[in-house]
Amino acid sequence: MVVNSTYGSVPATPTDTGKYTSTKQDAGQLQTDFLKMLTAQLENQDPLSPVDNTDMTGQMAQFQALSEQQQSNELLRQLISMQSVDQVNQAVGYMGKQVVTEGDQTLSEGGQATVRFQMPEAGVVNIGLYDASGRLVRSVDGQGFQAGEQSLTIQDAQLPEGILTFSVIMQGTDGGTALPTYEGGEVTGVVNDPEKGVTLQVNGHTVNLADVRRVELMPPKPVVTATPES
Repeated sequence: MVVNSTYGSVPATPTDTGKYTSTKQDAGQLQTDFLKMLTAQLENQDPLSPVDNTDMTGQMAQFQALSEQQQSNELLRQLISMQSVDQVNQAVGYMGKQVVTEGDQTLSEGGQATVRFQMPEAGVVNIGLYDASGRLVRSVDGQGFQAGEQSLTIQDAQLPEGILTFSVIMQGTDGGTALPTYEGGEVTGVVNDPEKGVTLQVNGHTVNLADVRRVELMPPKPVVTATPES
């Protein structure tokens, strides 16, 4: 992934401006060549058979349209630049704050990790925590929750440190249903990516600015705490 810039060194204008400048240079050269040719033609035309004004007028109209298109491209470039700067400034405001976004990762520190998920209705869920290799490192089964967005802090001294992936399955008569999951973490950086746009660095990976559901000054208090299995 090619990164355009990071927090502390953000661009004021898009880096890919060649598509605007090259068009302007080509049009200017064409117009200069046309005027030189037209001047030479007028100087050497036959007085008894002058140049057709209709063709001349049509060619001048084409150059006028091209000039207007150049002005539109320049205005578009300025609008894109302003929008990019506004998005970067907005994203910088998230630095150091806790955000909640769509995702299935959580940061495990000091033997505890918090998972977040959405309950469509009251019910019982099974939760699994997995390491980077996909190995199940901790599970919590048969935990009941009410409807709405929920969080659960799992405390276990045996939890590996770092980023873990989690899943939440709601029990039902027809089998289990995977629930929407969210992740919370501190924003540690801002990246202006030419492909993805402005993104936030959370838990060691990038998150789209549009995926932020909530901003919190402090980590949320857990609803339920799970203790290690005996």
